[in-house]
Amino acid sequence: MRLFVFSFLFFLSFSLNAEIMRVTILGSGTPRPDIKRFSQSILVEAGEQKLLFDSGRGAVIRLNQMNVDIAKVQSIFFTHLHSDHILGFPDLLLTGWIYRRNEILNIYGPKGIGGYVKNIKKAYQEDINIRTQKPESLDIKGLRTKINVIEEGLIYNQDDVKVFAIEVDHGGGVNHAYAYKIIYKNKAVLISGDTNYSENLVKAAKNVDLLIHEIASAPKSLISKSEKVKGIMNYHTTPIEMSKIINQSQPKFVVLNHVLLLGGISESDVLNEIEKNLTTSTPIKIAFDLMAIDLSNKINVYSVDYTK
Repeated sequence: MRLFVFSFLFFLSFSLNAEIMRVTILGSGTPRPDIKRFSQSILVEAGEQKLLFDSGRGAVIRLNQMNVDIAKVQSIFFTHLHSDHILGFPDLLLTGWIYRRNEILNIYGPKGIGGYVKNIKKAYQEDINIRTQKPESLDIKGLRTKINVIEEGLIYNQDDVKVFAIEVDHGGGVNHAYAYKIIYKNKAVLISGDTNYSENLVKAAKNVDLLIHEIASAPKSLISKSEKVKGIMNYHTTPIEMSKIINQSQPKFVVLNHVLLLGGISESDVLNEIEKNLTTSTPIKIAFDLMAIDLSNKINVYSVDYTK
């Protein structure tokens, strides 16, 4: 059940308390085009910093819906290079430039990220040439990027915010996939990215305040009939595996993201299957677009669509 905080907290959320780390699910979906579930993208706000984790389809639209200045997103962290996690990047890069980004955009990701960014700029070169001329006269400096090819370990440490990369097993020919652990003011969030059950992730997620983890489910009958569906389930985390992860890592709160439900499986079906195999009382919510989670001395969950 979605929890909405009353209007006074809703409006207070325009200005983030420096002690609070806010995590907002911009996109909770998959490659499927879905107006209610854009592809994966997650914004983490900590102090003055705005860090984006993946940039799936519609990320900039969701940022606009929550009144975030796109030009103020300073860093982006890619979990892997599947299309549903990177489709929104050209929009972020170019629209942020149009909105007068002044700082270098720091980009973190696995091997191949440098070539991807280089080719995106090349693809839009005609547009860039036009916009640097009159009447717009945009400063080309607004398109500066710094590429950081990551490996496991601490990859970001700035103004009390630390980000750790954790290698996970996505399978399906993806050789480099990462989860991210973000620590700020003694609060810890772990974003799984796409992965099946991962002992590496379980270890990193031990006792975190918030675990945002992908989920996929399909009926056994469909899995047995379809090699494609069987493969999809092997590349992602099933409800039974999710129960195991929660039991072993003991997070304080869990949000299920990248929601992939096939063959008539419902959100309630997923929650019921996870909960019946739990040995903990960990609260679990299924993500929705523009779901915000504030982490301070308690956890608040609410919607941040300020355009309504």
